[in-house]
Amino acid sequence: MSQKERCHFTPMKTYDVYHGPFDPCPPIGHKYYSTPPHLYMGFQPRCLEQFPIREALFRGTLWKELYDPYENPYRKRGELR
Repeated sequence: MSQKERCHFTPMKTYDVYHGPFDPCPPIGHKYYSTPPHLYMGFQPRCLEQFPIREALFRGTLWKELYDPYENPYRKRGELR
């Protein structure tokens, strides 16, 4: 991935939930969702670097470029209930 492509790739996205003026519930604030790396590849290139077999089973993918660990954004900010 080139430097220019890396700038646009963010695995964690966020959006603000609409809160109407007559909504009786308190506002939710930000919502987060994760996007997998294969969405930004277009197609799978040849000769991608691979994890060793045991590590690939642990990580859930054979290719290092497709590995995307999940980090809970709510836990970081202390919003996890």
